[in-house]
Amino acid sequence: MTATRPTLRGEAGFSLVEMLTAIAVFSILIASFGMLLGSSIRHTDELEEQSNLQVETRSAITFLSQDLRQVYDGDSNLLTSPIESIGPTQITFLTPDRATPFHMRRLSYRLNAGQFERALATSSDTDGYPWSIPALGSYRKLVGSVANATAFTYKDAAGLTTAVPANVRTVHVTLTVATNTTPARQYTYQTNVSLRSES
Repeated sequence: MTATRPTLRGEAGFSLVEMLTAIAVFSILIASFGMLLGSSIRHTDELEEQSNLQVETRSAITFLSQDLRQVYDGDSNLLTSPIESIGPTQITFLTPDRATPFHMRRLSYRLNAGQFERALATSSDTDGYPWSIPALGSYRKLVGSVANATAFTYKDAAGLTTAVPANVRTVHVTLTVATNTTPARQYTYQTNVSLRSES
């Protein structure tokens, strides 16, 4: 006679099908959570990049505006123009620094290969016009990810577009930037800078 083991009521377990079903449901939940977490991290990175780009762009436009408002070459006879050259992607001009006595600075802002850049050269003398200003130094990036091809337009005293540096009275600056993660989403920053008269 063979002895059979009695079945106890509390000994019931999970079947193989129940275990596989539970593992599948748990895997789906973990995968969904991972996708949600990854999406959240990407969104956070995009917002941070967007915020940094906006700060850089506003700062670059502020620097340019401050420099342009102080355009001056110190020539009391008004024989020269403090705006040395203009174009749709670059402007070069003279402006004093904030020291006493001041040095004259040659500044150039340009849009080059998707970057808005600034170069500087400072006079070695402080004794007035004519100034001893060396060649411009290397350009330094102020903003990257610039999408527009034209940054500057120029108006004369009558409000008409001009291409003559000596006639420039207002500079219109436009920078359109886009993040690397979402290049289709663009942000445009514009300002008009009125130049002071040397007279």
